[in-house]
Amino acid sequence: MRRLMALVRADVRSNFGWSVARHRLFVAKKDRWLVPVFAFAILSVLPALYGLVLFVRDIYVVLEPLGQQRALLTLAILIAQTFVLLFGLYYVMSAFYFSRDLEFLVPLPLRPFEIIASKFTVVLVNEYLTIAIIVLPVFIGYGVMARGGPAYWINALLVYLFLPVIPLAIAALLVVGLMRVVNISRRKDALILGGSILLLVMAMGLQFVLAGADEHVGAAAVTRFMTSPDSLLYMVGSRFPPSIWSSKAIAAGFSVDGLTNLALFSGISFGFFVALLILANAFFYRGLVGLGEVSGRKRILTRAELSQRVSSGRRPVLAIFAREWRIMNRTPVFLLNGTLVVLIVPVMLILMAKAGSHERFSVLQVMTSANPLFAVLSVAAFMVVCGSLNGTSSSTFSREGAQFWISRVIPVTPREQIAAKFMHSYLVALLGTLTASVVVVWLLRFPAGQLAAAAGLSLVAGVLLTVIGMMIDLARPLLDWTNPQKAIKQNLNVLFGMCADLGVLTALYFAIRAMVRARLSHGAILVLLYVVLCVLSAASYAALVRFAERRYREIET
Repeated sequence: MRRLMALVRADVRSNFGWSVARHRLFVAKKDRWLVPVFAFAILSVLPALYGLVLFVRDIYVVLEPLGQQRALLTLAILIAQTFVLLFGLYYVMSAFYFSRDLEFLVPLPLRPFEIIASKFTVVLVNEYLTIAIIVLPVFIGYGVMARGGPAYWINALLVYLFLPVIPLAIAALLVVGLMRVVNISRRKDALILGGSILLLVMAMGLQFVLAGADEHVGAAAVTRFMTSPDSLLYMVGSRFPPSIWSSKAIAAGFSVDGLTNLALFSGISFGFFVALLILANAFFYRGLVGLGEVSGRKRILTRAELSQRVSSGRRPVLAIFAREWRIMNRTPVFLLNGTLVVLIVPVMLILMAKAGSHERFSVLQVMTSANPLFAVLSVAAFMVVCGSLNGTSSSTFSREGAQFWISRVIPVTPREQIAAKFMHSYLVALLGTLTASVVVVWLLRFPAGQLAAAAGLSLVAGVLLTVIGMMIDLARPLLDWTNPQKAIKQNLNVLFGMCADLGVLTALYFAIRAMVRARLSHGAILVLLYVVLCVLSAASYAALVRFAERRYREIET
């Protein structure tokens, strides 16, 4: 146990980089500008959290007379566990099988379950931060409105600690099983990627099952809902019972019902964790050994083929683009995290539309607005969210890690490298626009002319947002990571990039609002928007090229 706790402490410290941050801030006296940035970020989040608490309060007031207020807890818990299951697949795969520290841990006298327990703990701590924005406002708002005593807050804390365990253990069991099968094949990269996509499809299928629950409600169900307390709780959580157990554990406090459900929820969570350790102890090393092997077929080349291999005639930009493509594709964590939003956001739109009618879903109301300007702008914003608000561009240089020295020494100018890296990141924006277009056409039957205008705005805005993300990552690339997950999920550049993107979109919103108040025609507003975005995109790309020519000489690896 002492050995396991030492390993957990080392992994947690490495994960958050506390020692490095303390050294850079207080010894090397670098990155001190991050302190006010963090303070500003926290202050900017607090009003949003307070607003969510007030929103929860309003819903509580509506549900309390019907005796259905506990459904608030169930819904928040179910959404949080769904997020953990969906995103945990990639975080678990990254931590378990693609951490660079595994080559040091495996030769040590450590059992497989100890390594897995340590890695699982690190991912679990990260998931606490992920679900906080979903769960905490509901727990706080419900506790304040229900005047929850110490029993409520203690049980809420315990449920919060156990909340991600079951979905994360399920994801880990799937990943360990997948990697055990992958290791028996010579084409590991293809199987890892294919298996990851399969797991994603399975998770999406779960979302459709949950969204489709009780879609057809009869008169008897309505009667039970109006007369039976907690009927909405069971309706929401019927497809995933742990959400019901945890909700009752919080709401019932230290009563027999509350303690029974708390024991059931914590016991099942612990059982899943033990099952993971047992499976990992049997199969983890079998799935890990040989993962980095590269197989190939030996063949004698002719003189012409050898000449072509040595000098392919490929242009430098295309060669760097191919390198970026390989770096992204050969690490499933990069590929799936960088392009996850491209798939997740359109599917979320479908799920929300499936869960309720168009008349009750405000986002679809805006997209189908009779005002063509509002419809075009809302669809364009949806396309931008799908294609550009992800970590691909803002982790462009960080993904290279310790291999960035290759980019510095190869005989390719920074201008050409920037062009290739931009092409790769912008390809994700194109994919997001295409995916969003398919969903909008299929779900809303959006007119072709308005769809073309929205797609054009999205593509032009994608240039600007891609460049901004690349500039942020180039300013302070994260090159010393040991786990590829850190290059995207734990990279502050990704957070700063998303904040900058949201700032640009907010500025565009106020600019459009000003033009509408000035009574400009819809066509004039769209033309001006196109012109402004094109000018900003061209100017920002030129600034990025100049910045790269200086930064490439300054970055230390």
